[in-house]
Amino acid sequence: MTRAPILAALVLAACGDTAPPGFSSGGSAVTSASDTTGGSSSSDTSSTTPADDSAGSSGSSDTGILGDVGTAMDFDSGQPPGCKGKVDILFVISRLHTMGTEQTQLLASFPGFIDTIEEKLEGFDVHILTANPDGAWPGQDVCEGGDGLCKDNFPDCGPTAEDYQCGVYPDLKTECDEVLGAGLSFNTGGDAANKLCNLEDGRRYIVNSEPDMADAFECIAKVGTSGGVPLMGDALIAAISPELNGSGGCNEAFLRDDALLVIVFISDVEDGFSKSYAKTQYDAIVAAKGDPSAVVMLAVVPQPHKEGEPKIPGCTYNEGEIDFGDLLSKFPYTAFGDTCAPSYAPFFDVAIDKISEACETFAPQ
Repeated sequence: MTRAPILAALVLAACGDTAPPGFSSGGSAVTSASDTTGGSSSSDTSSTTPADDSAGSSGSSDTGILGDVGTAMDFDSGQPPGCKGKVDILFVISRLHTMGTEQTQLLASFPGFIDTIEEKLEGFDVHILTANPDGAWPGQDVCEGGDGLCKDNFPDCGPTAEDYQCGVYPDLKTECDEVLGAGLSFNTGGDAANKLCNLEDGRRYIVNSEPDMADAFECIAKVGTSGGVPLMGDALIAAISPELNGSGGCNEAFLRDDALLVIVFISDVEDGFSKSYAKTQYDAIVAAKGDPSAVVMLAVVPQPHKEGEPKIPGCTYNEGEIDFGDLLSKFPYTAFGDTCAPSYAPFFDVAIDKISEACETFAPQ
């Protein structure tokens, strides 16, 4: 697709003028980080100015009013201006059997998300990785092993995985396909991509030079609904670990010291099986990036059901504390989306805005 420079528009947006158009349509799917202790989902976004770096910071203004973004970047500092830097985007997506509705919503949002990256983030050097959320390869247990679906549905893996090739795909599986936190490039099972992604240079994540970024993104993020219990926090820690990002690691060179890190959780169940918890996850992220302001934290999770609105069949609602609220509250740039929203497009629109805001203060080292 054709790219058009929009740096001037971003500068105007930062100064309070009309922002460049996104791809939102319909109602907002975004809530404030300060709304994570219950109550109805709000159309307000989360904080737009950095909070202090203490672990208890909510990252939200009491007034909800957009704060002053400050003066223009110092272009003589030797650092890239805010929106000319690098961005590493890490998705951690549950592939539990309950994710059917969310999978459909996510797939429908792919084209708009890619368009927004191309249009709003012109000039960025982007890495996009989807982390293995459970440390398994569904093709083995669900399709091939024991009473797997290949047994009764040969040569495929059943009605939701007709593109799967029984007896062939196990030979194409690699060690990294079964590593917690490793980039997914061979999603298999029900409702999954069921094909090798064949990303450029054999990477397990997308880079800017990928010939068809939209197709590649769908391949790595169409994780399906045949996974085990998601270990969202543990997968996050593993995905950004030196072991996986170092030389010879499954995610080699994905995480860059001079890049803004964007983490996106998408799950309809609580992360109740990870061995880690909010504090250890926060510590791992800060150890990887050095500064909480170098990170944008996003989560599409169940929200409270709004009184008077019909419940969506198959969708999960949360009447208690919002999942990942403890973790996201420790960072200055955050936003929550609703898994039951009619569209995820508004959430991703806000997500791109959060990245732009973070870039105003991010100084690559």
